[in-house]
Amino acid sequence: MRIGLVATVVGSAALVGILFSNTGHKNASHFRKGRPQVVAPNPTSVAFTPREQREVWLVTQQFVATAVLRNHPERSYDLTDAAFHEGMTRAQWQTGNIPVVPYPRKALAVVKWKLDYSYKDRVGLKISFQPKRTATVGGMVFNIELHRAGPAGHRHWLVGYWTPAGLASPAPVASGKPVGSIPPRAGLGAAWLVVPIGGLLALMLLVPIVLVVRGWRRRVRAERAYGGLPHH
Repeated sequence: MRIGLVATVVGSAALVGILFSNTGHKNASHFRKGRPQVVAPNPTSVAFTPREQREVWLVTQQFVATAVLRNHPERSYDLTDAAFHEGMTRAQWQTGNIPVVPYPRKALAVVKWKLDYSYKDRVGLKISFQPKRTATVGGMVFNIELHRAGPAGHRHWLVGYWTPAGLASPAPVASGKPVGSIPPRAGLGAAWLVVPIGGLLALMLLVPIVLVVRGWRRRVRAERAYGGLPHH
């Protein structure tokens, strides 16, 4: 009797194993003919020349002074590229409701910057905002990328990217004594270059002047280029 029961159980188990041995679906691999796709290599780093440093940092300071600190933000429209505008018109940009993460101007004491990477016609910087001892906000680090734009002979730098990189330091304590800053992430390169807030705010007056001079120079070059052409 026991032998019959055991045989019945074993037989049932074998039948189940046969019927349900493979209920999964095989995923067939599909291969396309032709050359395999190759992932683009990282851009080659190039030297960040002194002239490029001056040009890039001037645009960066103007962008920070106007867009980030929200002081005449309409002046930052011509400092940013079309993709950065996200479809906003100049009139909409003038309202100050722009896609730029701000930092409170009254809380700012010092701005620091350092090179993150330098490629052909593209540069990335780290911008650090250090608060005053009496501020209620902490320090912040931002990523900014600028690229060259415009035709030959009229090349200039535009901001194409601005995003927070993280907290640089917590807010100062109520007593006014500063809290030790969290060191920046490793691998950022050279030492931070410090710009006093007074010098940064002074650039706000220079932004419209620079834009006017840039437009005048382009107009003069155009007149020289086409002035000698015969008129019909």
